[in-house]
Amino acid sequence: MTTGSASSVARFASDAERAEWDALVVANPDGGEVWAGEAYLDVKRDQNGYRDLRVIVDRGARAPIAVGVLAKRVPLLGWWWHTPAGPAGASAAEVLEASEAVAKLAKSAGAFLLKIEPRIGRDAIRDIRAAGYREAVRIIPNPSTILVDVSGTEDEVFARLGKKARNAVNRAARDGIVVSRVEPTAEHSAALFQLLRETAEGRFVLRSEQYYREFWERFSRGGVGQMFLAHRDGALVAGAYAMALGDKTTYKDGASVRAKTAYGASHALQWEVIRWANERGATVHDLCGAPPSDRADDREHPLFGVGQFKRSFAPQITDYAGAFDLPLKPLAYRVWNAIGDRIARRVSLAVRKDPYY
Repeated sequence: MTTGSASSVARFASDAERAEWDALVVANPDGGEVWAGEAYLDVKRDQNGYRDLRVIVDRGARAPIAVGVLAKRVPLLGWWWHTPAGPAGASAAEVLEASEAVAKLAKSAGAFLLKIEPRIGRDAIRDIRAAGYREAVRIIPNPSTILVDVSGTEDEVFARLGKKARNAVNRAARDGIVVSRVEPTAEHSAALFQLLRETAEGRFVLRSEQYYREFWERFSRGGVGQMFLAHRDGALVAGAYAMALGDKTTYKDGASVRAKTAYGASHALQWEVIRWANERGATVHDLCGAPPSDRADDREHPLFGVGQFKRSFAPQITDYAGAFDLPLKPLAYRVWNAIGDRIARRVSLAVRKDPYY
């Protein structure tokens, strides 16, 4: 099936293109996002019951754009399409051109809604709104984030970190904190999940332990993920998981004990993640989440503390435009927006103990 405008045409990827999907995503104008990659789409299919679609937007003489799509059928309404961290584009105009082609393909396949989350700046919001999109609740966890330059030698990377981060890493080494790269075995996964649970208590909602374990295992099997654990005197004090695609790595999950005796553990842990990224040949490490730049110093923001920690590695916050809905069938979308989305969340929580559908 193929559809689109004269300038860009969307179609489902061929078997050959699906076989080299990650390479096609990396060739996108933004260098590729792990959220559109093979491992992430596979996890969402197996864990959340989505159809994982691969869509190619042909753009004439210009290079095509690979768009990962997660689709789910909503009874009585039709299909719900989401393009995690996409579609890619160097500008609002390119994103909207690709999105228009994907929207036509989606509608022809029975979709009533297309949700996009492009990785472009907030200056694109006005153009996206003008094209008929409505701002929506984000799904991908980093609408604002911090990107760390991890290119060059290890010494060069370390020298670029903020003074506070460098001091904390050195302090952790003096205090005997040791960070290891480990496989996501049942034992290691359970230990990291317990840290996550202790950190999340009263702060944010976690998915099930099984979800995280299968997520970590799937990425590690594909060679695009790594688990890290930090110990002091044999006791676990911090843990993290990171993902990779192309020349970018992304911090996914992490937590540490709250005891003051583990000072510097989180910095040491993240430094080991950065070393791993550098060894892979990455040039950018995404710390995956921060308060928006205009609220970076707002102590009332729920991510204030997280932001202060991450900004010790690199001070600049990158703000993305956010998430947007494009209604493809207005009546069905109104029903979905009024009650469908809320019901889907409640059913997911009741049936799968998962707050995300």
